[in-house]
Amino acid sequence: MRPPRDDRDLRLFVFALGVVLIGYLDYTTGPTISLTLLYLIPVVGAGWALGQRRAVVIALFAGAVSLVDALAGSTTTTAALLWNATSRALILTIAALAVERIRHDRDRLVSQDVQRARSLELLDRGLAGPARQLVELAEHWDGSAEELKALVRRRADEMLFLARDFSAMVRLQNGELPLRPATFDFVELVDELREEQQRADRRILMTGPSEPMSVKGDRARIRQTLGALISERAAGNELSFLVDRKGGKAELVISSGGYQPAAVSSRDELGLSAELAQLLFSAQGGSVELARNPLTRSLRVTARLPLA
Repeated sequence: MRPPRDDRDLRLFVFALGVVLIGYLDYTTGPTISLTLLYLIPVVGAGWALGQRRAVVIALFAGAVSLVDALAGSTTTTAALLWNATSRALILTIAALAVERIRHDRDRLVSQDVQRARSLELLDRGLAGPARQLVELAEHWDGSAEELKALVRRRADEMLFLARDFSAMVRLQNGELPLRPATFDFVELVDELREEQQRADRRILMTGPSEPMSVKGDRARIRQTLGALISERAAGNELSFLVDRKGGKAELVISSGGYQPAAVSSRDELGLSAELAQLLFSAQGGSVELARNPLTRSLRVTARLPLA
């Protein structure tokens, strides 16, 4: 993670000061000794700690300082001086960009490892419940075979949905889940979800604009992800959908009186469906936020997508 902005500005000043000190040393040693390796120290540090733009600024500043030193202490032609300074600035810029890319890839891999570890924990916890129920049914069932088939099928579907969510999340993290962004009406999509969920014995109150609200994203994936989040609520649970525009994005707020995710812990972690929704919306320029009320145990889901 990058440091706060104030801290980055201070580090930028420190790296720039380092360039000035190296430039002074370069001037005192004269043109016979090249100090390019020393210039790499603040440039590489900026690439690792400050990000791409600030690292490029430090690299170009180092090239400019080296040009001033060369003009002050060299008797070679102006063209040669410009060539040497430009070459040095380009080399330093490439080094800064390379280090910044290494840092970016490192952060991404660390984040993926953390997400996968949490996902594996949630998957293990989510599969344990249906599996335990299947064992209890096998050991203690004394009803009819048809009722047993229905219960087993329900538990098997829960395990299958969890496995699919986990597989989709890993593929999305690896960039292997293809997304097909297109422009579509967000209000129409939410209305489809409302009608679908009402058929599952859920009472849903929807509030939104009467005119279309165009957004850009993978409609099928978004519909599937939101549907999975809603389906985690028990049948008969009353829900409310609020569709609105905020800050250049379309916003859907899903509220309910109670929430029972497929996998919870004492730390109140999210289930796989919520993890997948957050990753999927983030990959398309949007976001998913979840907030629980500890007193009423109600959940509020806020999903946002950029307007087209």
